Amino acid sequence: MSNPELLQITQNLKKVFYSNKTRKLDWRFSQLKALKKLITENKDEITAAVKKDLGKHEFEIHQSEIVLIQTECEEAISHLESWNKSEKVYTPIHCKPASSYILREPLGVVLIMSPWNYPVNLALTPLIGAIAGGNCALLKLSRHSRNVGELLYKLLNQYMDVECFSFDWEGGREYISDLLTFKWDHIFFTGSVDVGRIVYQAAAKFLTPVTLELGGKNPCIVDKDVDIKLAAKRIMWGKCWNAGQTCIGLDYLLVHKSILDPFIEECKLVLKEFYGDDIKQSNSYARIISKDAVNRLQKLLAMGKVVVGGDVDVETRYISPTIIIEPDLESKLMKDEIFGPVLPIVTWENVDEVIQFIRERPHALTLYLFSKDQNIQDKILENTQSGSVMLNDVLLHFTNSHLPFGGVGDSGIGSYHGKLTYDTFTHPRALMQSTTKKFLDLPLRYPPYTPFANNIAGKFLSSGW
Repeated sequence: MSNPELLQITQNLKKVFYSNKTRKLDWRFSQLKALKKLITENKDEITAAVKKDLGKHEFEIHQSEIVLIQTECEEAISHLESWNKSEKVYTPIHCKPASSYILREPLGVVLIMSPWNYPVNLALTPLIGAIAGGNCALLKLSRHSRNVGELLYKLLNQYMDVECFSFDWEGGREYISDLLTFKWDHIFFTGSVDVGRIVYQAAAKFLTPVTLELGGKNPCIVDKDVDIKLAAKRIMWGKCWNAGQTCIGLDYLLVHKSILDPFIEECKLVLKEFYGDDIKQSNSYARIISKDAVNRLQKLLAMGKVVVGGDVDVETRYISPTIIIEPDLESKLMKDEIFGPVLPIVTWENVDEVIQFIRERPHALTLYLFSKDQNIQDKILENTQSGSVMLNDVLLHFTNSHLPFGGVGDSGIGSYHGKLTYDTFTHPRALMQSTTKKFLDLPLRYPPYTPFANNIAGKFLSSGW
């Protein structure tokens, strides 16, 4: 416990939780409404802060950082009472006349650690679930998205019940290391695979459950039967959204060899349609989060043959949408998550090659497939693993709160969105309420045991009644 200030914060949060303040539905409703009000009343300030950090167009900011949060808040407010209701379940005959229930219990004091690439959405969506579940929380915002972090810190302390929450945006590596020395009742982490491993190891020390929303190299398969124009349009839109800094973004393409050239030409036309002749001057194209990230991405350009883009301006944090063919399969370009607007292409002729290629790599957060062939679709679905799959489009599955969002294997543990976020931050507690009437207390369960008692008890237990 090397940080006395953090020790005091965690103790205070635990004390408030044990007061049962956060268990009350009125409190949960008030905090969900406060969070929605925070977004609604400050959307212009939030938009300006995200624009400073990531250079995104207002359209991208509004859809991903404002509307989705408002929608999550509204869904939680609308369904909280039904989500939180005790569920009566079947009681087998050998337990009757008892009654059986599943109660939804808050976990306690939880830690939420959010990233910089969607600095509002990926911080507040899990917080909505923590609130709906009746928990206290410490929310660690990313310091890399400085303008958003500073603004959200101010607004959260202004709108939310600070007795039940703690917020931080300035703490760096040492602060995060200190956070992980404490016992939390749940840790929800969104970020890189490498840091996710550190979080998981720290949590294991206390047997703390975790949700790890990581990333990885998401493949996008393009079959020969596609509408090339439509596929190129959707793929380039997905790759360029937030300048490729998206955990479910397309990391590399597996394109059928017979359509490689026309596909690349169509991508060039699409980029001109989206951003004009000079992409750098377009206000619809975002910027990279930092100069260090630009330098990292620039090094990847030498690991294959650049056929589209390749323009870099470190000072303005700009990298043009870039397509690379013949990538070095053993290089960082094809080994590490790219997290930028650089798109390598690997060609294929037989779908079995694609399956083998994907199987040889860690499970992706999302797999994309563009194909009209039902047999190809079925074969890919049956022979690959990933957190999610999207057929013939990109990114949009993230916006469906009825779908679980999360990874598998190296791409993460657990899932959330909608009710699943509430489920993540609650425990299904089993309750059986038995009778106190003596005449219903069957004597055959008590010693001394007899063959007759054993026979009757066995029949009851195995009957399924």
